[in-house]
Amino acid sequence: VHTVLMLGTFFIAFFLRKFKNSMFLPGKIRRIIGDFGVPISILIMVLIDFFITDTYTQKLSVPSGLSVSLEDQRGWFINPMGLKEEFPIWMMFASVVPALLVFILIFLESQITTLIVSKPERKMVKGSGFHLDLLLVVGMGGVSALFGLPWLSAATVRSVTHANALTVMSKGAKPEIEKVLEQRISGMLVAILVGLSILMEPILKLIPLAVLFGIFLYMGITSLNGIQLFDRMLLLLVPPKYHPDEAYIHRVKTWRMHMFTLIQIVCLVLLWVIKSSPASLALPFILILTIPLRRFLLTRLFSELEIKCLDADDAKVQFDETLGEDVYDETQMPV
Repeated sequence: VHTVLMLGTFFIAFFLRKFKNSMFLPGKIRRIIGDFGVPISILIMVLIDFFITDTYTQKLSVPSGLSVSLEDQRGWFINPMGLKEEFPIWMMFASVVPALLVFILIFLESQITTLIVSKPERKMVKGSGFHLDLLLVVGMGGVSALFGLPWLSAATVRSVTHANALTVMSKGAKPEIEKVLEQRISGMLVAILVGLSILMEPILKLIPLAVLFGIFLYMGITSLNGIQLFDRMLLLLVPPKYHPDEAYIHRVKTWRMHMFTLIQIVCLVLLWVIKSSPASLALPFILILTIPLRRFLLTRLFSELEIKCLDADDAKVQFDETLGEDVYDETQMPV
């Protein structure tokens, strides 16, 4: 039952996303259905679970009202000098090490999310407030610790999904990004609704966990769109004659492209193993080690042109000359 609910939620949301660009119904109705595909899929699967009474499904656990998690052990405010006994001075200085690890992790996660959301192909035109956001995240982290609240961090999948929802695509056989509706209203509404969720306990506790897993699966898969590593992973199973018209296809040999992809996969698997092991606290240091790997080791294995094609900042790699054209042919010769 849980698998049916999860996959049903995913496929309904994914179908409604595709339905947005179909030829059925007027355009405004299609866009409304496509934009609200996720809430529609949740509603449908929750109703199905509600009317099927002969099976048990684990529901979302939501606290009733606003209260601390362990009322018998702590209050709202956490004394930084010690909760039940005085905090040792030496431990204050020793806390610098885990604090540094947490800072590195939050900083890298924020910057990675920033790079993904503000990719040049999104054609954003407004000034960015990412530096101010990072300052607020760090400041709120210190304030949250005083009240026993979780640290703020960049929600990469949710942020990318939010950016995708605000993206306007062109029509045609190969849609491209026209613009992104840059504003703060939707973000503020999301934050307000998250806060109001404490008042929606009677409704939220009816949602099966499997439905939420289906939404997480949908958000993760749709966020893979446009990531070159994912595209190259698929190309490992595609014959060369069916490869797309991309710079990393034409300017890099196929076997070298696959070698670069496999190196990235090994690094990704290593990060996942460390994250899932008791040594997960060392994850920030392992992430930092990818910097010398990229700047010193990979530059010895691959040429500058190959690195530019396989690991460029932009989705479309910019070269000094267009493939098949000579800039001197375009120069006006004096008469």
